[in-house]
Amino acid sequence: MPAERVPLNWLRAFEAAARLGSFAAAAAELHVTPSAISQHIRVLEQRLAKDLFDRHANGVRLTGPGRRYAEDLGRAFALIEEATQKFNDRGARDVLVVHVPTSFASQWIAPRLDLFRASHPNIDLRLTALDQGQGKVDAEIRYGWGNWPRQEAVLLMRDEIFPVCAPKVAAELPSAGALCGSDLLHVPGYAEDWDAWLAHAGIADIDTTAGAAFDQSIMAIRAAIEGKGILLGRSTLIERELRSGLLVAPFKERLQSSGGYWFVASAQKVKMPKVSAFQDWLLQTVSAAGAGEH
Repeated sequence: MPAERVPLNWLRAFEAAARLGSFAAAAAELHVTPSAISQHIRVLEQRLAKDLFDRHANGVRLTGPGRRYAEDLGRAFALIEEATQKFNDRGARDVLVVHVPTSFASQWIAPRLDLFRASHPNIDLRLTALDQGQGKVDAEIRYGWGNWPRQEAVLLMRDEIFPVCAPKVAAELPSAGALCGSDLLHVPGYAEDWDAWLAHAGIADIDTTAGAAFDQSIMAIRAAIEGKGILLGRSTLIERELRSGLLVAPFKERLQSSGGYWFVASAQKVKMPKVSAFQDWLLQTVSAAGAGEH
């Protein structure tokens, strides 16, 4: 006689709590109360005759068997989601929603969109810089160090960092020492700033506190093109401007960034064909760009 089936809502409750690391977060995702999540998991543990979570004063933590069970269920639910999407969208196009920094989308992805469309004509890419809320995006491109809990992160690229400016500004800079008194442009928020580059280049006694600051790199790049100052450029974001001659690099010293751009998605999302296809395309395109192809 076949074993009695485990109710799907018990499994949903456990998988969500395991993935999110919290009964409260699982309750919010499934639109039930935390006590309902707790009850579903408790009866599931009784049915399985195994503890899935260790419960302590500061919260819950998966047991070894619980972690393995959660991984298997995550794969199973991903297959269910994919099957449902295929059924509903039979013959339709896939829509891939990716959260991405504005400047990276504009300066690196947008010039290559035709390449993605050519290789994946049935995937419509939706890029957004706005916070869409949990579950509203399929994947993200983030700048950082790759240490995001409950997310799978794959490094795409790091930056070389060096001063850039309009050709007419460069003509007035015979050496890096001439930066003293120059208009420096700033994009706050990066670990490597003007002080870091100057230290790397062995240049001292330059005031880096003055100058215009921009919260988006793309705005600072525009100001540099217009000859409004010298920008500490990041190679990923200025490659077209350097090739076209709109910007030039007047000095040879380059600093390697400590952080990088990462492709980030949950373990469940990354198994979706459209997400894995975009990740593979990004990695292949980065590799081709490094070999001199654009």
